[in-house]
Amino acid sequence: MTQLAERRKARILTLFLIAGALVVIAAVTTAINMRSSRPDLASGLVVPALSETIGGGTRITIQSADGSYRIERAQRGEQSVWVMRDRGDYPVTPARLAQLTEGLQQLRFTRRMTSDASKHARLGVDDPREGGRGILVQIEDGRGALLVNLILGVEPSGLYVRRPDGDQTWAAQGELPPLRDMASWLELRPIDLPAERLARVEISPAIGRAYILARDAADQPWRIATPALASLAQSSVTAAAEQITALTPVDVQPAPAIQGAVRARVQAITFDGVAIDAEVIESEGRPWLKLVARAQAPEQEDAALAINNRVAAWAYGLSDLDAANLAPPLGDLIPSVPE
Repeated sequence: MTQLAERRKARILTLFLIAGALVVIAAVTTAINMRSSRPDLASGLVVPALSETIGGGTRITIQSADGSYRIERAQRGEQSVWVMRDRGDYPVTPARLAQLTEGLQQLRFTRRMTSDASKHARLGVDDPREGGRGILVQIEDGRGALLVNLILGVEPSGLYVRRPDGDQTWAAQGELPPLRDMASWLELRPIDLPAERLARVEISPAIGRAYILARDAADQPWRIATPALASLAQSSVTAAAEQITALTPVDVQPAPAIQGAVRARVQAITFDGVAIDAEVIESEGRPWLKLVARAQAPEQEDAALAINNRVAAWAYGLSDLDAANLAPPLGDLIPSVPE
C-alpha cells in the first residue's frame, strides 16, 4: 500500500512539473508572438552597468534651452563633495544628486520610436547645443570618458531618450529630477530663521519713504511703527515683515561677482539682538540679494557668525516677485497712505 501511494505521489509530481514547463513555454511563446507583432517594443536599461561605473564619475553637465550648468566633485579638506562650478562652487544638495544617479541607473527602454531626425523636435530630443529643446545629460569620469551621454525629451506625453551620435529615439521609463531647474540642485534658503524670532524690520524700498515694522512679542501683531499710523495689523504688513525668512532665490554667485546699484535695503532685528542687513542690487537685469549679520550684544556674536558663514560670501538671485515682496513701498501695505 505504501509503494502504491509513493508511485501516485511521484506521478502527481511529474504531472505538476510537466504542467509548469508548459506554462513557461506558453509564456515564452506569447512573448515571442507579442514581440513579432509589436516590433516597436523595447526593454533593458538605457545605460547598462552604470551602477558599477557611476562611482568614478567626477563631472556632470546638464544643458538645455533654459541654460547649462556643471557639477563637479571637489575636495574640501579630507572630504569629497559635489559643487556647482558655474556658481562659484556652491555646494550641491546630496539628495538631488542621489535622485539623478539612481534615476539614470534605473532608466529603462519601453518602446522603440522614430529614427527620423526630422521628428526629433516632436519628441523633445533635438540637440540643445543646436537650439533644440532636449536636455543633454553627460557624466564623465576622472579621465574624461563619458559614463552617460544622453539627450532626454521630457514631454507631457512621456519621457524619450536618444544618444547624441544617433538618430534612433526610444520611449523610456524612470524618475529623474527637474533637470531644467538649476536652483533645485542647491539649498538656496539664505536665512534659516523662524519668523517668530523677528522683532523689528526697517525697509527702504526702491520707491517712496522708508518705514519700520515692529511688534512687542512674538505672539503680538505686526504694526507700522514709523511713520506712526493708526492702522490694524494687516496680512500684507505681516508678509512684508517676515518675507526675509521666506525667500526662495533662483540663482547664486560669489558676492564679489555681483556689482550694481542698490535699489532697496532691509534690516531685520531679532528679539535676542541679531541684526541682518540686506541689500537688493540690480545687476544685468536681475535683482540680487546680499546679506550680512551683526550682533547687537556680545552674547549674540556666535549667532551672527553662524549666519555670516552661511550667507556673507554669496549673492542670491531673486525673482522679481521675491524682490518686490521683500521691500514693498509703504503704499502697497496701506493704500491710503501717500508716498
